[in-house]
Amino acid sequence: MKKQLKKLFLFNRTTPVEYLERLTKQLAGPKIFIKRDDLTDVALGGNKVRKLEYILADALEKKCDTIITTGGPQSNHARITAGVCAKLGLRCVLLLSGNKKELLEGNLLLDKIFGAEIRFADSWDFEKIHLMMEELAKHLALNGHKAYTIPVGGASGLGTIGYAECFSEILEQEKALKVEFSRIVTANGSGGTQAGLEIGKAEHKSKKEILGMSVLFKKEKALEYVKKEIALGYEVLGKDLSLNPGIIIDDSYLGEGYAIPDQRVLETIGLLGRTEGIILDPVYTGKAFGGLIDYIKLGKINTSENVLFVHTGGYPGIVNMTERHKKYFENI
Repeated sequence: MKKQLKKLFLFNRTTPVEYLERLTKQLAGPKIFIKRDDLTDVALGGNKVRKLEYILADALEKKCDTIITTGGPQSNHARITAGVCAKLGLRCVLLLSGNKKELLEGNLLLDKIFGAEIRFADSWDFEKIHLMMEELAKHLALNGHKAYTIPVGGASGLGTIGYAECFSEILEQEKALKVEFSRIVTANGSGGTQAGLEIGKAEHKSKKEILGMSVLFKKEKALEYVKKEIALGYEVLGKDLSLNPGIIIDDSYLGEGYAIPDQRVLETIGLLGRTEGIILDPVYTGKAFGGLIDYIKLGKINTSENVLFVHTGGYPGIVNMTERHKKYFENI
């Protein structure tokens, strides 16, 4: 990459790639591998740690003492940001969507344990919330603080660089494992993870297919977010935009909407738990992996392929499922 960027080192190892042998045999499809970015150490781990290595390095470089970010009440990004801020001795203010009626459980409880100051925006409009974050930063400045705002999901130019770097890491792991992945599958929420992988793909002139399973937006809006974040990533790198034709996003597995798990999601979580001892979450990875399984069953992926799924974390979402959803696991 052309420009040297400041980076923190929040986890000191390459996250493993595991072959899902039992699941592969059960599905009689392509060989399925999983990139364990749920094991990024800080604050129960997840994909946001890679993004925060660059984002918070920038905040520290700018001498900021307060971090402001947003997300839903059960935001994984908010939880990890709170945990990393605790580790770095930074004040963390979470301006979450929704209202104070939310139960103190799951990620919201962890936010408190990590010492974050939690406020609710009484809105689900993140464009509005981002403006509220900027106003809060100005207010804090009047009281002697220097605040740094992070968009929802860490979706920013700096955030994408973490996953451009992850793409390079995957290529090195291919060599070590003596395997070549024809496609990489990931959940697509605010778009930063896929955008970073797309930048990595372009930088390495790779022909791998990157398949984003949208869990938040319909395809058109999800694609808009990914393209915007690719552009921001190249801006951060100080390079001209490398066009990424053929960005692939599938919104077929949204179900009833964001953070609402359907039967397929529950079945997928149970299946991977029983066959591989790996836990998926009901918001992101459960939906995305469910989509991957459906692709295999429908014959959309050749049985001779090697497929890599990026596990982006989100364990606390299991605890926060409704009693109705939890009851499914009583009978399997």
